[in-house]
Amino acid sequence: MNFAGRLQFRRLMCLMVRQNFASECENAINKQIHLELKSSYDYMAMAYHFDRSDVALPGLYGFFKSASSEEREHAAQLMTYMNKRGGTICLEEIPAPQFKFTTVKAALIEALDMEKTVNESLLALHALANEHSDPHLSDFLETNFLIEQVDAQKQLADYITQIERCEKELGVHIFDNDIKGKDMH
Repeated sequence: MNFAGRLQFRRLMCLMVRQNFASECENAINKQIHLELKSSYDYMAMAYHFDRSDVALPGLYGFFKSASSEEREHAAQLMTYMNKRGGTICLEEIPAPQFKFTTVKAALIEALDMEKTVNESLLALHALANEHSDPHLSDFLETNFLIEQVDAQKQLADYITQIERCEKELGVHIFDNDIKGKDMH
């Protein structure tokens, strides 16, 4: 079977499994996949910034590297879900990170802003699922994403508060050691 034939066969199989899955939800999931992959890419850039020899904060490196992995896993969960529902995954180009932070506090604020953006997008997707009477998608989002987003935002806000208390170099070193080995919720 040639490529066009395989593509036609795949579309037919997707139609067989597709039920109560609005194209608007499919499009929104694709946007969410892109946002999760972009967040993963951004967190990876942050991680390796803190791994540089002139920065040397291994706790923050590990924290942001873990956050990157988590966001990539979220994208994978969404892609698996999309295939289960008979949708088509449409990956897009991911722009290079554009960070301008010069302090740990600024990096944490940037991360919190990213998490809020992801959360807003998930809430909009959840509302869209409800609008289209799609309890499967609503449950999937509630079970796998929404609570975790609140936990991540709380954790980052706590870290920002803690770093504000210790903005001197020794304080940053102590903070970095404190978060070593902790993953993003």
